[in-house]
Amino acid sequence: MNFKKLSDKTHGLRTDEQLAVGENPFSTNKVTGHSLNYPIAATCSPTKVCVRTCYFGSGPSTWTAALRKQWRLYHSTVADPRGTAARIADWAGRLKLTYVRWNGGGDLFPESVEAINRVATLRPRLPQWVVTRLPGLAVGINPAANVYVHCSIDRHSWGRAAPMLAYGGSWFWSYQCDAGEVPLAGTAPVIFYDHYRPGKNPITADDCPLNAADDISGVCTKCRRCFNGEAVSRAAELLPSLKSRLDSLPHPRDTAADCSGTPTE
Repeated sequence: MNFKKLSDKTHGLRTDEQLAVGENPFSTNKVTGHSLNYPIAATCSPTKVCVRTCYFGSGPSTWTAALRKQWRLYHSTVADPRGTAARIADWAGRLKLTYVRWNGGGDLFPESVEAINRVATLRPRLPQWVVTRLPGLAVGINPAANVYVHCSIDRHSWGRAAPMLAYGGSWFWSYQCDAGEVPLAGTAPVIFYDHYRPGKNPITADDCPLNAADDISGVCTKCRRCFNGEAVSRAAELLPSLKSRLDSLPHPRDTAADCSGTPTE
């Protein structure tokens, strides 16, 4: 299913329904195990590469029941960020999660930022792994020892990373390759090939293990670099090259504005 069809289907299923009393806010998937999924139609600002490569655009996450749950979680978070955060923290304990993956699908919005901040306080020893293409909202996440902000970049969206340079918390960026694209060495602390298929290209230390996995099940739980500080440490090493790239953009202020949610090429 392409992005437009999925977006249209998601919009078509929209209601004001919230999570039921006692309903588990988490969804499941092969890679991360559990994640908090929001509707892309309400939250995402995709680039062309994102539209073509988004793993969330196919499979069980696009089924009607899954889309309806995404909307329920979204409306619950908008209506009561702190109450939803308490529910998430409670269920993280019930499920014995060793980390919370935010935005398995979808992206940040103001109320989800508030919820992230609250969960991080309620579960101070539980890593919060927040993946986003909207750094302009991500800078509102309170710096905390257990919060790792993961900024997703591709060749069309380098400018989006600009707000993160002033962020005081733990963050890093990953790079999503387009079809047939081979990234330069030192492009990002975490590299994703198109559909996790590197072809004949050699796997490097910066490659996500998914690129070399015969079975993607549970890879994030085994690796953990995105929420144990390893990717953040590698980002510190590569930060000068990121700053240089941002300085070379023709209109850095304009491209940085994309982080507010405006669709970009």
